[in-house]
Amino acid sequence: MKELNVLNEQDYYRIVYGGWLGKNIGGTLGAPVEGVKDLLALTFYPKLPDGPLENDDLDLQLVWLHALEQYGPGLTARELGQEWLEHIFFPFDEYGYALTNLRRGLIPPLSGSFNNPFTNCMGSPIRSEIWAMISPGLPEKAAYYAYQDAIVDHAGGEGVYGEMFFAAIESAAFFEKDRDRLIEIGLQYIPASCRTYKAVQDLIRWHQEGKSWTEARSLILERHGSDNFTDAPQNIAFTILGWLYGTDFEDAILKAVNCGYDTDCTAATLGAILGMLLGPDGLPDKWVKPVGDRVVVSPPIKGFPAPKNLDELTRRTIRMGKQVLAASDSGITVHPNEPSSWDSQNHSLEGVRELWDRTPTSNQYLLPRGTVQSPSLELIIEYGPEGPAIGKNQTKTLHFTLINHTLTAIAGKLSLDLPEGWKGPDAFETVMQPNERTQWDAEIGSSSSAGAYHELALVWTRIHDQAVWAAEKVPFTLIASSRWIVWGPSSSDGIEADISGNHLAWDKAVGMDGDGRYRAVTKLHNPSDRQVRLIAAANSPITLKLNGEVVIDCKHAPHFMPAYHRAPKEQQVELTLAAGVYEVEVEAYQSGLQLQAYILPVATRNTTEPGPCYYYTDMLFDIKL
Repeated sequence: MKELNVLNEQDYYRIVYGGWLGKNIGGTLGAPVEGVKDLLALTFYPKLPDGPLENDDLDLQLVWLHALEQYGPGLTARELGQEWLEHIFFPFDEYGYALTNLRRGLIPPLSGSFNNPFTNCMGSPIRSEIWAMISPGLPEKAAYYAYQDAIVDHAGGEGVYGEMFFAAIESAAFFEKDRDRLIEIGLQYIPASCRTYKAVQDLIRWHQEGKSWTEARSLILERHGSDNFTDAPQNIAFTILGWLYGTDFEDAILKAVNCGYDTDCTAATLGAILGMLLGPDGLPDKWVKPVGDRVVVSPPIKGFPAPKNLDELTRRTIRMGKQVLAASDSGITVHPNEPSSWDSQNHSLEGVRELWDRTPTSNQYLLPRGTVQSPSLELIIEYGPEGPAIGKNQTKTLHFTLINHTLTAIAGKLSLDLPEGWKGPDAFETVMQPNERTQWDAEIGSSSSAGAYHELALVWTRIHDQAVWAAEKVPFTLIASSRWIVWGPSSSDGIEADISGNHLAWDKAVGMDGDGRYRAVTKLHNPSDRQVRLIAAANSPITLKLNGEVVIDCKHAPHFMPAYHRAPKEQQVELTLAAGVYEVEVEAYQSGLQLQAYILPVATRNTTEPGPCYYYTDMLFDIKL
């Protein structure tokens, strides 16, 4: 009996290969002008390459392919986070913050949301193709995988929606070829309230009203723009602009890239979409020949067998796609001889909409550990608005929710394994009926011991006939808050403040209603001799003193960029620091715009492992340590 939907194997190969080839073409076109915010006038590759240029747009998806091969269709954000920790050493923007969080023991979505000012950026929308290609004709499945991917480093931000949007479009491209219908499908997989949805909808309207592509570009920047060239909504709109206004492949990718900003991302994603629709034979030779069939991997991506060419990449992608289709009970068969036939595309959005509502400040676990579906129990740990952070001698309430997914009642108790000297509640006993949930609000108190992060565990002990039947321990991490003394413009006495992360949140301690000078003092604890790049990234004039000596003195308000690798030069200094304790004093000036400031100790560019500009997770800011 013929399957409901058939994907011809040669068609599958052609679509996937065309997508990867288009990705290489667009990335190679846009990479040399990445970050240029002017209206460009490119007509061909700015630098004629001998093969494709290395690009994180493809690099990261090679790691995800490796992750799929290791963990199979049950892959989740947790495994992707582990792969990141092992194989990705980029310090760029959200990548750097996520890697810092992963190294300290946080797992997604906390790894992507905590202390991360770059959640609205393009690092995840550029990684959508792999999920579409292993979920051909299943946009809801592609969007699910895209969500799992994006929350590793963008949880709670527009980057998540951007990746879900593109993944749904690219998966639907296996059965739908109409441009407008594909964009409509993509929009179904993101909430109408998000900035990305609004930017794309406005662009569609301007196109329908007859605005020129340059007029549409100006309107995108006016209504949805950001000074950060990697901001996702504007760049996603630029990608779709090229598609709407382009007359053919060449014209489309050139219009997208000539909008400027995150040019490698916009051109690479549009190149991939058009490559999937046109196939490799439909792409112009003048664009194909310079990039060829090679796969080039950036040096910070390492430690796994990357595909050497697009043929290998395509075959390995399809191999995993067949596994996903089988595991999904999709009704889609990949057939070596029968022609592609799509008789039904009825896809539910219910599961995707549930993802929109998940909070980025909680972790979800399926029990027993290792379960990928149909768990006995589901555990949710909610950390609250400050995230997974706690100061010394501080109390914090953690919210534990346990859901019984079995068909029988389950009895047991929840308890906490705490670091030495910490205080917590007695065990919480519960009996849960089928599909019932219980919540335990547990107040814990930290000790005065120092440490950059702390390892805790929740213990679930199942009871049967009043005896212990089994116990399972779920470890989790709390990050040490920074402790500063802060002053506002009208403060005479400093106020001691625990700060969860690197953002100097004067507003929470002294308020920020008035303009003027804001000041903060703490001590930097450096456990070993090292080269340090000390960053005081702010949207205002800022001064940083180390042991009373001015080491950063920025007298103007540059573009706010709290990135490890590209903070403004006048807001950073590189020093040789001996092991020891250093007094840090920061002064910044608010004038109209609310003051933003991040204080960051990171490695210099001249490092070996794991790579340049990584965060020193063992350095602490604490006035009383």
